[in-house]
Formats: sequence, structure tokens, C-alpha cells
Amino acid sequence: MRFEYIFWDWNGTLLDDAHIAHSAVNAMLSARKLNKISFSQYRDYVDVPIIRFYERVMDMSKESMEDIAIEFNSLCQSLTPKEPLAKNAKALLGSLNAAGVKQYIFSSSKTERILPALREYGIDKYFASVLGANDSFAGSKAERTRDFIQSNSINPQKCLFIGDLVHDCETASLCGGECVLLSYGHQSKTKLLETGKRVFDSLLQLSEFLNINLQEAEQ
Repeated sequence: MRFEYIFWDWNGTLLDDAHIAHSAVNAMLSARKLNKISFSQYRDYVDVPIIRFYERVMDMSKESMEDIAIEFNSLCQSLTPKEPLAKNAKALLGSLNAAGVKQYIFSSSKTERILPALREYGIDKYFASVLGANDSFAGSKAERTRDFIQSNSINPQKCLFIGDLVHDCETASLCGGECVLLSYGHQSKTKLLETGKRVFDSLLQLSEFLNINLQEAEQ
């Protein structure tokens, strides 16, 4: 395979949680007596840093981003204590690992939230490192990932970045790697296609592009 290193986004890519996030946002809007938004609107509004999204749906002059982040994460956990892993994620991770590909997570979510989930799903063994955030503000992960690649002498031309946001392409571009996108996550397929990158509707489609046969694994 052409790529020796794969950098996976977490939310909306390996974790199939876009509908959960949408439900949490609508609960927050209802609590403020604001109009709910459709799932399509949610995916059109999502942006990085995430404060741009909240500025579209509520008056952030009356809100604290720290409190918003705490409320959102609490609602997501109450809606579903165990967020669903994307279909075929475990099988694809195992197959890539067997093929000798080094895998990482690059995410705007806090590392301390990602690590327990990886252990719970039994997929922590597939990742060499988790490049998560130190706060809950869902800011840019681009510089953090670039610095990691440079400090570990990783050849960016042998890196593939996989995500569900335009920002994942921006991260790949800053790092000097290639990017492909998945359409079932937090941004609409229309937005993703505007990047000019390949967009796949499932991890099965992605595995075919990578020429990887999926290992049998429980989902």
C-alpha cells in the first residue's frame, strides 16, 4: 500500500456520532427556548473552531464556551452512554494494522475522553498515538498534528488523513499529506465535495480504495 501512516479523525469518522451531537444541540436549543435545527442544517452549520457553529444557532454573548462544551458533552453521554463505532471500523483498523500501517488519531476532542473509549471498544492496540486536545473547545488540530509529524520525522508524503470535515483536509494540507473524506459524519457531502478530495459513503468503500480486505471483527 502507498501509505505507511494513517491519521484518523475520531468524532464522525471512527465514531458514528453525528446524530447524537445533533440531538444534543437541539436539547440545548430547547432549554433556551430557541428553534431546533434539522440534521441537514446541523451538518451545514458545523465549523471549526466550534464556536462558529454555536454563533449560528444561539446568542454567544450570553454564553460561556466552556459551559457550552460541558453541557454538550454531558448531553451526548446521557443520550447514549456508549456512542456507536462506525460500521466496519474495527475490521478496517485491524486489517490496516496487519498490513503494517502505523495508525494515529488526530482530533479536536479531549485526549482524556478518547482513550477510555478506545479501550472500551478494544481498538486502543491499533494506535501508536492519540493527538487529542487539552480542552473541550473543539479548536484547530492542524498545528498540533503538524508538530507531531515533524518532531517524529514522519514523511508526510506517506501519510493519509481520514476525516469527515473540511478542516481535516486543511490539516492534511498543512502537514503535507493526502486526505480522503467520509460523508456520514458532521458535515454535509456537498461541503466535502467542494474540497475536490475523494469522498466515500462508508468505510467499506474506503477499504476498497485502499485495497484492504477487511478482517472479520465484531462491531
